[in-house]
Amino acid sequence: MHNLSDYFKRDLIFLDFESDNQIDFFGKIYKILKERGDVTFSFLNSITEREKEFPTGLDLGKYKTAIPHTDPEHINTEAVVFVRNKNKIVFRDMGMDMNDLETDFIFVLLVKKNGEQIEVLENLMNLLSEEKLLDKLKNAETEEDIYNLLREKTE
Repeated sequence: MHNLSDYFKRDLIFLDFESDNQIDFFGKIYKILKERGDVTFSFLNSITEREKEFPTGLDLGKYKTAIPHTDPEHINTEAVVFVRNKNKIVFRDMGMDMNDLETDFIFVLLVKKNGEQIEVLENLMNLLSEEKLLDKLKNAETEEDIYNLLREKTE
């Protein structure tokens, strides 16, 4: 597997991302990723359906996040997309499917190889256990600041 830092791309960091709900969020992210050639035509339906079946919301205490992902055949370019929401977007809790979490951040995983997804997910979840880092992600003013924080913490 690559180092987690290799997955973060400067141009795939979005601050104050506007979307009304999860469906709107997936549609807007899909449009950006499809135009870049990062995902296939089937990505939108696949990630939406997978999220319904296997929720990816994560309650980190002070912050809530989601880590949506889908199968490798829908991915052209490996990356972790970082999104800081302007309005909180509801995702279901991955551990307690009954809970709705109003997310502060969303990390969309784009992993091309079978088997690597779990490792990337675990590494990302370890990273997100640091509340000081989450505070910095919440308060960072530029995409460059976020990129540098994430790269620094994962190299």
